[in-house]
Amino acid sequence: MGHQKSLFKQAAEWGAPFGIYLSAMASAFIFSDKHIALSAFALAMVLATPFIIYRWLKKRYNAEEGRTSFSNLWMMGILIFMCGSLIACGVSWAVMEYLRPNFFYEQAQHIITQYEATPERFADGMQEVVTTLRMVIEKQGAPRSIDLALTGFWFCSFAGSLLSAFLSAIIKIFGKRN
Repeated sequence: MGHQKSLFKQAAEWGAPFGIYLSAMASAFIFSDKHIALSAFALAMVLATPFIIYRWLKKRYNAEEGRTSFSNLWMMGILIFMCGSLIACGVSWAVMEYLRPNFFYEQAQHIITQYEATPERFADGMQEVVTTLRMVIEKQGAPRSIDLALTGFWFCSFAGSLLSAFLSAIIKIFGKRN
């Protein structure tokens, strides 16, 4: 076994391309109402994410000849997600701030329009959501772009932590043993 990079350095190096990946996914989601194919693209990226993270965690596990602990694999996954999410947060903020400044209002108006067209299609309690969205639009009380971007950062970091724990457990249980 040659010189192994530290867990933190390796996670940061993999976090950078993962941040570009997450940024593309977030941008596809933000513009999916304008181009329907972006919706399928974003969904495919979401579904591919566990495989990408698994590959990186397994690569680290194999490089350490199966001696990596569960907690180290999990921490690596968390750090990859946090580094990537930080990059995606900045890109998402810039996209919503400069390219789609009315993103939230447009989405809220779309939900209201859809509900008014076919209210029977929606679950009970949706009327309250629509009423709240109308109030938000009237009072211009939508969250700022940075609020939405940071919400995405925290959600992605938390979901990535859970996914990393699951994948780390799979790798430890079914990984090669030397």
